[in-house]
Amino acid sequence: LNMKAGEKALDGCDHKTAYSYLGAALSLLPNDHWKSHYDLSLRLNFLMAGAANSCCQYDEAEQILRGISGRTRCFEDKLPSYLLLSQILRTQGNGDDAYNTCSFVLLQLGETIPESVAPEASKAMVEDTLKMYEEVYDDDWLERKMEGNTLRTLIKIYNVMAFASYFCKSYSMLVYFTCKAVQLSLRNGICEHTPLSFLQFTGNETNDDDAVLCYRIAKNAMSLQERFDMAAQIPELYFQFYGRIAWR
Repeated sequence: LNMKAGEKALDGCDHKTAYSYLGAALSLLPNDHWKSHYDLSLRLNFLMAGAANSCCQYDEAEQILRGISGRTRCFEDKLPSYLLLSQILRTQGNGDDAYNTCSFVLLQLGETIPESVAPEASKAMVEDTLKMYEEVYDDDWLERKMEGNTLRTLIKIYNVMAFASYFCKSYSMLVYFTCKAVQLSLRNGICEHTPLSFLQFTGNETNDDDAVLCYRIAKNAMSLQERFDMAAQIPELYFQFYGRIAWR
């Protein structure tokens, strides 16, 4: 009952109430709950970490998330925790830690991360991404939903890495990760993280020759809000679109 009340409070953005109910629910679990109630423990601890983060209890949220990663049975179960941890680190201004956390996850998923990206290479990647968009974007692609939690987490990880790169890596690395996120969606379909990845990409494209196309991409990205529950992303989406793209 406490867990259900906590989830309902989270849905209503009543984070302090959620924090209280979820804490009570955790206290009622047996000592061996990770063995005897694995799925419940995983879900409840993750919810508690989210509530603690929303209540600005960042150290507690980080401790819970690191605890989850040490007790899960497979790497896929760790992914949501690593993602939230990287977002918390990013919010606290720990760009290096956020970047390193995301790097670890990508390596575990079989992705490669270059040590550096030359400006010429990032420029070519932007051109390839724009060309891919022109070839792929149509009604059929818009109806394709990205399948699998791993792919959706991967695109979000790329978004976080792009943001972290702004503070701790080169501009070319930032461009590299925004292109990777967009290309991932173009190849596999749309998800709730597609709009932000497209807005990050167009917001960082500075070539005036591509300005019209980038604005069209950004407008199309904003229209995808209607297809997903994206209330939590609205502030960042609006900042990216109105603060970095629409004014040009």
